[in-house]
Amino acid sequence: MDVSFPEVADLASVPTGDMPGDKVQIGPGHLDKARAVFPRLWHLLEPLLAEPPHRAVVAVCGGSGVGKSETGSLLAYGLNALGVGSYVLSGDNYPRRVPAANDAERLRTFRVGAVQGLVARHAYTAGVREELAALQAAGTDADPALVAAHPWLATYQRAGRTALAGYLGTSNEIDFDELNGILAAFHSGADELVLKRMGRTPDQLWYDAVDVSGVRVIVVEWTHGNNPNLHGVDIPILLNSTPEETLAHRRARSRDGAVDSPFTTMVLGIEQQRLHAQAPRAAIIVSKSGELLDYDGYRAAMGADLPGAGPMLNVYPDSIGGTLADLVTFVRRPELKDVFSSAYLLPSIFNTDLDRGFSVIDYGLSEVYATPADLEALAEEGLGFKFDFILNHASVLSPQFQDILARGERSEYANFFIDWNAFWAGHGELTPAGYVQPDPELIKDMFFRKPGLPILMVRLPDGREKPYWNTFYQEVRYTAPDTQQLMRAAGLQYGRAEVLAHRLAEALGAGRRPTEADFTGYEAVKATVVDLVESQRTYLGQMDLNINSPLVWEFYADTLDRLAGYGAKIVRLDAFAYAPKAPGEKNFLNDPGTWDLLARVKELADRRDLLLLPEIHSTYAEGIHELISSKGFLTYDFFLPGLLIDALDRSDASTLKRWIGELVDKRIRTVNMLGCHDGIPLLDLKGLLDEERIQGLIDTIVGRGGYVKDLHGAKNMYYQVNATYYSALGESDARLVLARAIQLFMPGKPQVWYLDLFAGRNNHAAVEKAGSGGHKEINRTNLGMDDVLAGLEQPVVQRQLELLRFRNTFGAFGFDAACEVAQTSPERLVVTWRKDGLSATLDADLAAETFTVTATGADGVTRTI
Repeated sequence: MDVSFPEVADLASVPTGDMPGDKVQIGPGHLDKARAVFPRLWHLLEPLLAEPPHRAVVAVCGGSGVGKSETGSLLAYGLNALGVGSYVLSGDNYPRRVPAANDAERLRTFRVGAVQGLVARHAYTAGVREELAALQAAGTDADPALVAAHPWLATYQRAGRTALAGYLGTSNEIDFDELNGILAAFHSGADELVLKRMGRTPDQLWYDAVDVSGVRVIVVEWTHGNNPNLHGVDIPILLNSTPEETLAHRRARSRDGAVDSPFTTMVLGIEQQRLHAQAPRAAIIVSKSGELLDYDGYRAAMGADLPGAGPMLNVYPDSIGGTLADLVTFVRRPELKDVFSSAYLLPSIFNTDLDRGFSVIDYGLSEVYATPADLEALAEEGLGFKFDFILNHASVLSPQFQDILARGERSEYANFFIDWNAFWAGHGELTPAGYVQPDPELIKDMFFRKPGLPILMVRLPDGREKPYWNTFYQEVRYTAPDTQQLMRAAGLQYGRAEVLAHRLAEALGAGRRPTEADFTGYEAVKATVVDLVESQRTYLGQMDLNINSPLVWEFYADTLDRLAGYGAKIVRLDAFAYAPKAPGEKNFLNDPGTWDLLARVKELADRRDLLLLPEIHSTYAEGIHELISSKGFLTYDFFLPGLLIDALDRSDASTLKRWIGELVDKRIRTVNMLGCHDGIPLLDLKGLLDEERIQGLIDTIVGRGGYVKDLHGAKNMYYQVNATYYSALGESDARLVLARAIQLFMPGKPQVWYLDLFAGRNNHAAVEKAGSGGHKEINRTNLGMDDVLAGLEQPVVQRQLELLRFRNTFGAFGFDAACEVAQTSPERLVVTWRKDGLSATLDADLAAETFTVTATGADGVTRTI
């Protein structure tokens, strides 16, 4: 049945909730919200009321000033007008303490936790104690504006906020059990409910027996109406208000237009975060202006689809000092104050085995490199995290694959990875080796990263060999049996067993398979011995996941939960384009399979407040970067590293200017970089630069000591050049600082490879030591703390830190800021950013390799950085 909200002749006559002394003043804005919500609410309510017990609970929740009481009262009024008896219940009657006492407990919780945080950091001195007493007496100890004058206050406020968050909206503050019992009784058909009434003081607390025999819907109006601790709510409604709208409302409500106290502002901020985290549970979301929002629209309104644009440090957990604890020490140094807003911690921070972290056993923290306390310490320094999530594969040593090796077909994970033969059943011929050779026409568009088919033959407990899809690395290891093992298995005498053991050890040590050992004179026991050796073989490698398995999607959800629990803000999706597979279709960037996969993962990520950064290399001409951006994802600016080198070598920023304009005009949201843990991507530039210029770049960087990486075994597919960015620039301090300045004025979030920050040179010795496949080690030199301290004394490092600090702290930048590129001669690049009355300008001369950065504040005063 379609319904609309009934006319209301007199808004003042609408019955309101049951909170004693609550001043509910219904206005036109509340009426607009009720009119928007009511048809959708009835659509959801009608089937609930048609089924026993023919009752339902609606919760109207939201932050301060959104009109919960007023809108809830209007919705109940509308339902009553339809003949559906409704009652408005105020959740504010159910804190454990009356408001005055609860306010005091909130402040006590904050201050106790804050002081304990100082003590834990050994920062609670006699001087701090004296300063703190004065701030507490003035009620300004929660004011972040005072941190500059009292640096210890940053630790105090972070620890206090954490403690306060552990109290607000939890069962420590609110008696959820009592309210849950009331809602359960209502659902069970109770005709009478005993409801709590709470005023401001202890003597204003009592209970009333309320007749609900004619009530079919309870409308709970309450900030915490969508809290997971509240049970029995059938339809949660979120009345949304952006932080800016909330602040404007509270300023308008204040008699003198003043803002709230710093502590109240902190409380409201925590409540806003809670509401945001709970938003995915809401059945209906309505904006402050009365517009119904879907979840994507809500995220956009809240700016949750945008990351902070401050600089991001990019490191392995052992890159600086050797452990994450050393990285904590590094970022706490005064030289690093306010330099970075986030950190991209590469996946060796997890339990991994190969590829310096990109073969994940599980997403638990590596006990070698990191502890939860290290992550907490980095978060206390104001860093959000970016982590990797490898969608396509997991390590052979993962618990799921190990369960298959141990239990075979009886494993609950039997379908977790891609069974090659099952995948190609009916689409090829079974070979004598035990794997299906697919029909040629079905694999002609597939790309395999290594010679032959991408399979790993695995021995199951019953002795059968089974092929699994294995796109990336694999290694089979054999252990030579000793003399006594051969005696037991083959019934050999000691002397003959000793000879055979030696032959096997020699063959396996040379990389030959067991069947290729010298069995002359031992032919009768060859099958038995080969079976023994094969039964003991072990594996390393990365096994492709079966994205059609429900268990894989449980794994995806669990992993995102874990990453969010670590404090992730951005999740980089590695190797995602290899995951969707189908016979006869491409196995890289399958369309539409790739986009269906990303959409489904994005839904999981959105509900965990995570931003996704799909990682893929493709040419500019293919436009994949635009397609990814158009689907609501961040994307990498893999074009900037090569464009910058080209522009500096040619003293011509023309192509770079065009690229900046395209990023701005098309609203492509990027993470950009100079160097990174991989090589410098150059074939990506096809379509931006011609083939001759790209080849010239490659020749130049190789001439400066870099290595060409032919990633796919075909030069015309894609390659990178491995070098440090500093060496790729010709090891010029002036060029590195200029490149950094340009990067920081590019649209997007700047990512900074730690070795670039320290002007690291190509490490050819590391490449030689790593052997075959070790080309990437040229740009992965770990720095000891002595190296770091020496580097911090270098002008090239100090100037980069100065620029990074400016980008991180000056408010003219951001994904919501305006960027302009001036029309200048080719060798000049002038970029200006503007936001909230602030502006910042870079004026770079590529021929002279010089630049200036100026900043204009809201007061109109311009300074040079």
